Amino acid sequence: MRLNRLRMLNFRQHAETEIEFDSGLTGIIGPNGAGKTTILEAVAWALYGGDTARGGKESLRFARALPRAAVRVELDFELAGHRYRVVRGLTMAELYLDGAERPIADSATAVAELLQRRLGMTRNEFFNTYFTGQKELAVMASLSATERGQFLSRVLGYEKLRAAQDLADVRRRELRGEIAGMRSGLPDRDLVAAIARVNGQSEAAVGEYERLGLPVVAIGSPLPAAIPRTSSTRSGAKRSQAGRN
Repeated sequence: MRLNRLRMLNFRQHAETEIEFDSGLTGIIGPNGAGKTTILEAVAWALYGGDTARGGKESLRFARALPRAAVRVELDFELAGHRYRVVRGLTMAELYLDGAERPIADSATAVAELLQRRLGMTRNEFFNTYFTGQKELAVMASLSATERGQFLSRVLGYEKLRAAQDLADVRRRELRGEIAGMRSGLPDRDLVAAIARVNGQSEAAVGEYERLGLPVVAIGSPLPAAIPRTSSTRSGAKRSQAGRN
């Protein structure tokens, strides 16, 4: 979140004040009672409304303003790639997005709830971290180690990283299951290799049969009535008969 501009009209010590925030750190210097803390209260009141500022609604009005003078705070800020402008008064609130002319929320409750969701923290969380008044730093110390870790994890956005890791783990398990299913549907690797060897030997045998002029009979086909004898087979038979004599 980056603040761009803050305008206060009849808000506590500020009759009409406008502040432009440059990039980097901004220091607010002044004597006690000059309205330094009021600037921070105006930011918080613009975002959350309600009792974020000290005292009741009427105590917000500038002391020298007319009884029915308007009290208004306007805050321009950037968040997650968008530009917001919130305008809040004692009985109204409007929230504008990216320079639009019509508000995306137009009531005190709707504006507060929408900004709380966009900011990702409640009013109390905001006041205990980004907005910490004098003598209020003990709030963090009062939390247990587990509570402090969970709170800072949520404020700093670590919860989103943890959620992304959980989704990645779920997807990894799903992919492992899909791969195991695909592997179980494939034929056995050793069986495929044995069939390939048999096919190779069969092709070699067929080639030898054809070289000798013998008929090749497919499995399941009827045997031929007679097998022709070639000259090579006859000469082989004669040599075998002469050996016996």
